[in-house]
Amino acid sequence: MENRKILLYVLHGFWNDQEKDGVEVLEVSENLTELIRSLDAIAESKAKDYVKTYGDAEEKQGSRYYEIMDSLGGYAKFYITEHSVELSESIMGEISRDMDKINLSRDIGEYIFGMYETGGMKPWLYEYMANSEKVMGNILQTFDEMEDCNTAFNTTLENAVEKVSGEISLTDKVLEFLWGRLGDVPVDDDGCLIDCFMGYEAGIHREDIWQWFDARYSKGVVYLMNGEYRRKRICRRCGSEVQEETDTDLKKEYPFYCPNCDENMYSFECEEV
Repeated sequence: MENRKILLYVLHGFWNDQEKDGVEVLEVSENLTELIRSLDAIAESKAKDYVKTYGDAEEKQGSRYYEIMDSLGGYAKFYITEHSVELSESIMGEISRDMDKINLSRDIGEYIFGMYETGGMKPWLYEYMANSEKVMGNILQTFDEMEDCNTAFNTTLENAVEKVSGEISLTDKVLEFLWGRLGDVPVDDDGCLIDCFMGYEAGIHREDIWQWFDARYSKGVVYLMNGEYRRKRICRRCGSEVQEETDTDLKKEYPFYCPNCDENMYSFECEEV
């Protein structure tokens, strides 16, 4: 097989503040415009997902970089660089298949959201389908099994989503997943939701949602609150078991902590086993 050279753009960054430091490749793409949009989003949020700035913060931004530094020495720096990479035909094929999968996942997500927005899908079902990796995997597999040249793409997508969604019921397992999602929604000092969740508007007290769970979970909401149902949750990076964050402020954004990596973690950085 003949190797091919391609030009890749890489969005990467490094950051440090009083609580954490990190270095990471954030995105890789042949499309420079996509990475510039991601960089602009980081700049718009003042890199809040990576650092907490204190006092006066100085910002610098160009077409391919963004930097922010505070008066206490905390900083975050992000750059887009370009790299000429030589890839074999087999690797190119794998990349193409992965990209097709990513694009299809986005199409599925948009279709599910459209159904929810127009009232064609119950809020709990949307929350589960839109966030469960297992459900997305089932839809992708079903799509592959249904796909043929005689059926329109959108029709196959709709049929795959309909088939998978029709097999989902509000079981204890699903309720446990949704309860975990609720735990990631930030609340204010009065216990009211800051963000929307499962059809409930921001500002509703979480106890009102607890009542919804209590009416449907076989063992009652107290069992969920005590966490007795939970399986072991591990870090996606190192595979070590993570702990639930106990700090009141930190857990609003980082509900878990990995002792091995010594880092606070988002929910998507962990998985249940």
